[in-house]
Amino acid sequence: MSESEVLGSKPKPLLGTDEATIDGKGRILISKKKRDRLGDGFAICLGEHGCLDAYPAEKWQQILDEIDQHDPINPGRRQYTRLMLGNSDDDLSFDDQGRVVVPQKFRTLASLTKEVVIVGCGDHLEIWDKAQHEEFEKKNDTLGPGRQESIQKAYQEMKGA
Repeated sequence: MSESEVLGSKPKPLLGTDEATIDGKGRILISKKKRDRLGDGFAICLGEHGCLDAYPAEKWQQILDEIDQHDPINPGRRQYTRLMLGNSDDDLSFDDQGRVVVPQKFRTLASLTKEVVIVGCGDHLEIWDKAQHEEFEKKNDTLGPGRQESIQKAYQEMKGA
């Protein structure tokens, strides 16, 4: 059973943080573990923090299905659709060396330079420009003394409290 298959009833999560480089053809080498869990046919979009989000095909379909549950003339749905789908692409895959070509449009939108950071976020990956990721980490104190408070705040927001 490959890692992209479900374990029990849930897919294995995308975990860990890696650094990588973008080559002259816009390709990024993704670790085997992350490739196996992301699978072929995945989608990318501009994420809420300005980085790229990469979703396994199944999770991306869940996002599309959730959008479809709302009235198409609902202004919130239209804006969300515009923001999420207007800056997205699907059916991406890896070459034989485990690289993915990130189209120029997405490299520009996410301000990706040569050095990138790939962050596993459970159900998706984030692909950050390295300098922007370092700034994000500092600003949000995710590694410093405020880490506990940041985690508690994020947990409460997740629970809707």
